[in-house]
Amino acid sequence: MGPRLPRARRPAIPEPFWTRLRRFPLYPLHGTALLALVTLTLCTLSSLIPGMGWLLSLVTWAAIYGYAFDILRHTADGRMEAPELVNASRDGSVWRLLAMMIALIVVVALAFAFGGLALGLLVLVAVVLLQPGFVISLAMDGSLRRALNPAVAVALATRIGWPYLAAFGVLFVMQASMLTASRWAKGLLPPVLDELALAAITIWGLFATFHFMGYLVYQYHEVLGYEPDAHNDLDLIRDAPDQRLLEDAELHIREGRNDTALEILRGEVRSRAVGLEVHALYQRLLASSHRSEQRLEHARQYLTALLQAGQDRQALALLREALQADPDFVPLTVEQACQLAARAQLTGQAQLQVDLHLAMLKAWPSAPEAPRWALDTALLLAERFGRDAQASALLDQALARCEDEEQRRRLLAAKAAIDGLPAAPQIAGA
Repeated sequence: MGPRLPRARRPAIPEPFWTRLRRFPLYPLHGTALLALVTLTLCTLSSLIPGMGWLLSLVTWAAIYGYAFDILRHTADGRMEAPELVNASRDGSVWRLLAMMIALIVVVALAFAFGGLALGLLVLVAVVLLQPGFVISLAMDGSLRRALNPAVAVALATRIGWPYLAAFGVLFVMQASMLTASRWAKGLLPPVLDELALAAITIWGLFATFHFMGYLVYQYHEVLGYEPDAHNDLDLIRDAPDQRLLEDAELHIREGRNDTALEILRGEVRSRAVGLEVHALYQRLLASSHRSEQRLEHARQYLTALLQAGQDRQALALLREALQADPDFVPLTVEQACQLAARAQLTGQAQLQVDLHLAMLKAWPSAPEAPRWALDTALLLAERFGRDAQASALLDQALARCEDEEQRRRLLAAKAAIDGLPAAPQIAGA
């Protein structure tokens, strides 16, 4: 066997599109895509200007389709964030896209006019089914002639295989949702507002579907013969060790050697700073192998990485799993624990907040913040869960250790309220 070729620049394997279905409709609601959505929706009001409104409306919709096409090409190149409003792809492709759409409408109209209802419906179904292939072909090479060739669209669909039909189904659902929402807006909102809502929903649908089609190109770029530009990004060099590690581990997993994959990941996790994907895979393997001690040990390290990356939602989910496995589990530091408890309170996860505070009180009973943890937890236990006895006992434990007078007054007041007794008078110097 020859020497193993270096893989420092080998790109990440795209996730299957069916694992990202919830993200496609949300794409237009983030970042630059949201800015474009709001701005272009307001620009559609230019159609109300007397005299030149039709011209301004034409320019606006050209800009809308231009940005949607930028989204498709940007996503096809492996970049999941929205493109800038002024993009280098403005090379005339948008006019070719509009020309292609007009040509398809003309073909369907001629089929109905000269071939009757049966032929017209047949051509309409064929055009609708092959439309993603037409648009994808235009995005890949920019050739209008090739994009309008049905044989090219059929070849693209054949290369992708059955997922093309599944993708068509997803596109159909997204478009149907857009039409349903448009009818709702048209029927319920007053004039002007209903036009704005209709425009916003239409633009949202375009951005979401074009992003989806772009991701289809990205996922199947190898069989389509397309090389995403992001595969040449310098960032891949920095991420190469993690990517190589993930590929090696996943190869062992596919061949049923989970223990080998675990050992490889454990060595890397303990020896260097790894990315969140590596942490996530290692945590999943530890969970499936029932190595509870190693899993909890790594959970603390994974929590640190998630908090540093600002992934609070994932951190809370991981914390919940860890506390279910071990009620005494706490993060690495008091600061991390307080941050997670505050986040749990902010998101209304009272049970998680209680469980974490109880573990914190057991792990750090002498911490300066311990009386406040006990007070917050006792109030939640009594008010939200009706566990007055546990709340009262918790306050007793806090009072036995608390030396701060102000904190003692608060603890005593809370205990009196929970026990149904009048608060005891405070003697100066007591």
